[in-house]
Amino acid sequence: MSNSYPIARVVLDTRLPQLDRLFDYAIEPGVEVTPGVRVKVPLRSNARFAPGYVHSVVDNSEHKGKLAPLAEVVSQAQVMPERLYDLCDEVARRCAGSISDVLRLAIPPRYVRVEKAWLSREESPVPAGEEADPAAALEVATWEGYAGKSAEDMLEPGTRWSLSTPYGVVEVPQGATVPRSTMPIVSLAATALSRGQSTIIVVPDWRDLESFQKALESSLAPEGLAFLHTQQPPAQRYQNYLRTLQPQPVVVLGSRHAIYAPVSNLAAIVVLEDGDEAHREPLAPYPHTRDIATIRAGHDNAALIFASMTPSYAVRRWIDMGYVAPVAPTSSSRAKVVPTALTTSHDSFSSPARLPSLAVLGAKEALTRGPVLIQVFRAGYSSGLACEACGERGMCRECHGPLRLPRQGSSPSCAWCGVTVSAWSCQECRGSRLVPRGQGIGRTVADFGKTFPGVTIIRSDGEHPVASVGAQPALVVATRGSEPIAQGGYCAALLLDGPAMLSRESLGTLEDTLREWERAVALVNPDGTVYLTDVEGPPALAMSAGNHDQLVRLELSERESIRLPPAVRIASLSGPASDVAPIVAAVIGSCAGVSALGPVPLGGGVVRTILRFSYAQGAEVARELKAWRNKLASGPRKTAGERVKIVLDNPHSLDALTSE
Repeated sequence: MSNSYPIARVVLDTRLPQLDRLFDYAIEPGVEVTPGVRVKVPLRSNARFAPGYVHSVVDNSEHKGKLAPLAEVVSQAQVMPERLYDLCDEVARRCAGSISDVLRLAIPPRYVRVEKAWLSREESPVPAGEEADPAAALEVATWEGYAGKSAEDMLEPGTRWSLSTPYGVVEVPQGATVPRSTMPIVSLAATALSRGQSTIIVVPDWRDLESFQKALESSLAPEGLAFLHTQQPPAQRYQNYLRTLQPQPVVVLGSRHAIYAPVSNLAAIVVLEDGDEAHREPLAPYPHTRDIATIRAGHDNAALIFASMTPSYAVRRWIDMGYVAPVAPTSSSRAKVVPTALTTSHDSFSSPARLPSLAVLGAKEALTRGPVLIQVFRAGYSSGLACEACGERGMCRECHGPLRLPRQGSSPSCAWCGVTVSAWSCQECRGSRLVPRGQGIGRTVADFGKTFPGVTIIRSDGEHPVASVGAQPALVVATRGSEPIAQGGYCAALLLDGPAMLSRESLGTLEDTLREWERAVALVNPDGTVYLTDVEGPPALAMSAGNHDQLVRLELSERESIRLPPAVRIASLSGPASDVAPIVAAVIGSCAGVSALGPVPLGGGVVRTILRFSYAQGAEVARELKAWRNKLASGPRKTAGERVKIVLDNPHSLDALTSE
């Protein structure tokens, strides 16, 4: 049956997978509808209206019956341009998810007052040169030290790079100290902006956001910047998102959601430390910034730059394949790294117990010149407790989680459920006394206070975050990832707990450890020394040489032989065995070459199975998994929520298997 009115094709903002398609609605006379605007539409299944976005306005529909009219045009702001829809659609297909879930990640919630102000702004072009001042940027962050590659080379459309960032810190004109690694990226963004092009910079956490924001604000005018991250007030985040919809070029800085910013004339996408787990989205359909950036660069024909101290395993594999080109500084300002286990046969004294005398002497000498960084593995007072008599791990009676000492003198508590344990007895030997089996930051601070009396000790962790410290002598004890930036750089650093970091039962243990070590080394000035304690073998040699290529290539070769990521793609299926089993059988039956690991019981009748498949099979497997996801959502228990959790390309899904 034909419809006499124009037709709006609408994508619904819904969490129901079975509604993951475009719906047609009639546009009644007098209603102004343009693609990308927010609308409300009726659903026949119940008496309510659903929010959505207009994908397009067309003249004909494949629907044979009479179309329902749009219920309401919420706003005339075109917040979902076609380029954003196309990106989100491909991300959803790669992840076997719904496009509405991806759009929910990409488009911030609406704030009416902000939107009205944006819509009513005067349509006047920004005078030439006021978007940013490239000359100011070139004074601060000139592109230098990368032999054979200019900033223009790096911004060549369609190119892909692995950019090794420089070590050390630098002071920007406003007086703030930032990592030197920000400088080449700021220079690239300034060069692109001077040519009337946009840049998107995606960083893993708030410390990187703060450093890059200071560096960018020291180099570029405010009109050329837009910040997009979840720590902003929601109204400000929405305002900055609307800024990226304008045709003027802009440099976007933000956390993982910034990758979707619908800027015009995109020159480059920069992903900082793509191996950091913060780049993995915890919400469905669980995409990774690295994969979205690869898709986005292809859509916009933009340069794609992975910036890091050392490439992630995925990027290293691409380098070896010739898919990504490495670019490194011509000279290194990396501090000297001394693995103490390779330089001393015995210690005349050792206090704290895990600190060799060589590191103690080095720290004392460095404290005469400035601050010293102490990197530890875990927060809390103790990393774990064990029975004094038999050594059995202390476990919570309620949930069987590990027991910890939050602070000196406190009672043990569970790291999982938080229950405090007043009276404990060992299930093996009936012992009643718990002793630390490791040392957290609390105990480290206490021990260093005894070893270095009179020295200022600064603690930085998740509960006590410190962004920066001065140039005065002090011991800065920080958990990995929480290291403050020191004015002028640290004079020395001690990397503790290496064996504990390397002994974790996780597929990403070595990769994560090398990255955290190098990020700490980068905060030490070139004349300083870094002491890596109690670590031997290839990791110690690689850190001493400042080159991880051979070590990483060896692990990649091993993963290739046993079919582990990133050599292959994986899909994790978690849910009731009765639901998971038929999906696994169907995928293996329809996609030749797919293999399964598991099922592994996760408790409560839930199991996990891992599917392994080649990159060439990715689209086929994702389609099959999405079809099953929609089938389960439409079944007799369709109101029961997500019955099987499907996550693609998360190597940590294998950790449940490695811990068995």
